[in-house]
Order: sequence, then structure tokens, then C-alpha cells
Amino acid sequence: MRKYKLILLSVSLLLKHVDTYCQVSKATKYENVVYGMVSGTALLMDIHMPVNSNHIGILFIPGSGFGYFVSEDYDQSPLKNAYISKYPGTEAQSLVNKGYTVFIINHRNAPKFRFPEIFYDCQRAVRFIRYNATKYGIDPNHIGAMGHSSGGNLSAMLGVQDTTINKPKNPIDNVSSKVQTVVTLAGYFDLSDMNKKEDTAMSRDMVLRVILNYMGELPQLYKNEFVSSGKYAQASPLSFISKDDAPFLIYYSDDDPVIPAREATLIYQKLKENNVPVKIVLKPKEGHLPKPDMEEVDKWFKQYLKL
Repeated sequence: MRKYKLILLSVSLLLKHVDTYCQVSKATKYENVVYGMVSGTALLMDIHMPVNSNHIGILFIPGSGFGYFVSEDYDQSPLKNAYISKYPGTEAQSLVNKGYTVFIINHRNAPKFRFPEIFYDCQRAVRFIRYNATKYGIDPNHIGAMGHSSGGNLSAMLGVQDTTINKPKNPIDNVSSKVQTVVTLAGYFDLSDMNKKEDTAMSRDMVLRVILNYMGELPQLYKNEFVSSGKYAQASPLSFISKDDAPFLIYYSDDDPVIPAREATLIYQKLKENNVPVKIVLKPKEGHLPKPDMEEVDKWFKQYLKL
């Protein structure tokens, strides 16, 4: 009898695994789709199209220190691992399982390339997705962005900024690069807000190095503290908040050793002041990897990207 029960349990677990695999695999994947060519570099995205699509497209930007931690190899592992890694891969998979078409992108890497070039790559990705919306079966007028860490900064920028290209050479460049809602995970919203006494040693050292590589210069100093001005203001979503911005769902952790928790509260307050829909979610003791509630994310995207 015991042996019989063990066999049934094994079969049950196997069926559960197969069912989970089938749920995840019910999507068509297009790898290394070129969404732009610049500086002799191909900008790539992997596209995950679910069989049962809800016709909503989500641009997903993995964290990479603005490319600082990306190795120059042929596989572009951050692009691939963003879907198969535990974090944030499970979140990207969850979106596909819920019917979203997910576009995971790479961009040019710091320090070889910096701001604003890297941000322009992300804007180009939105334009490419919007221009090809019919091909991918999504609504071009309702596109969301989700990103972690540096990807959180870039996703947030896509929710508060649009850029007009004068005399565009490509019809893709005629469409808007602004998304209609944003979800950030441990995002940086004021790039000059770093290197303070209350920050951890890890934050003061590593973040300073990453931001310097992305910006190419240090922020201006006032009374021995960095201030947001010039190029740093242009690269910070906090500088552009207005009543016309995309709604924000913000996840952060109270013990993030990389990006200070105050970053989330700063942009939350600014968005509230401008009557922009915003929700902030504190995840206790989750470090630089705040885990989002994907049911909440699903509800958020459907609320603001409804057809």
C-alpha cells in the first residue's frame, strides 16, 4: 500500500511539473530581434508572445548597472537570463503566463556608452514595439514598462519623458516613445542622491562607480553634498514629474544596500503632489531584490493598459 501511495505521489508531482512546464511554454519566443542599429552595434530584444494573448505589451528592462556589469560576449546573457533566472526571470515568466507579450531588451553598455545614449536606446525600443504593434498583436496606445535597478530608472524615464526626433530618417522614429504605465523594482530616481553618510559602504563605493560610468562625470557639489543639476537632472525621473506622467507602481526594500529606500519615497511624494496615480510597496528585508506581488502587478497593468 505504501509503495502504491508513493507511486501515485510521484505521478502527481510529475503531472504538476509537466503542467507547469506547459503553462510556461505556451508562448512563441523570438530571440535576438534587432530593434535598432547604432554605433555599429545591434540593439536586441527577445520577444515572448503567449498563445492566449491579452494584447498588452510590456517592455522589460533588466538591471545591469547601465551595462556596467555586462560582459562583452556573443550570448548577451543578461538578455537571456532575464527570462530564465530566479530574479527577475520569474516575474517576466509570470507576465507571459498571464497573457502579456513581453519584450526583454538590452541596450548599449557603460562606460563605453553613457547617458543619454543608453536612454535613447530604450526609447527606440518603445518606438519599435509601438510601430510593429499589429505584427505582435498588441495595442500600440497602451504599452507598459517594468524594470529592476538601472532598468527601473530607465523604465521610469520612459514614463515621464518623450523625445521628438527632428527630420526622422525612419518611420519608426515618428511614433511616441512614452509608455502608459510603469512598474519599478529597486529603481533609482535621483541619480545625484548618493554617497551620503547614512548610506552603506556598499552603496557609497559601488553606486558611485556605476553612476560615474553611466554619467561620465560627478554631480555638482553644494555644501559638500551632491545636487541634481545639469546632466544629472536630465537623467533623473524625479526631475520631470508632471500631471501628464504615467502611473507608477513602486517596489522597494527598507534594507536595500545599493539604492537608498528614500529614493522610492521621494518620487512617490512628487507623483502624489502632481496627482499622478501611484502606489508604493515596501518589502521588508529583501535587499536589492524586492519581490513584487505579480497578482498586484497584473491588476495594475490591466487597470492602466486596458483596451
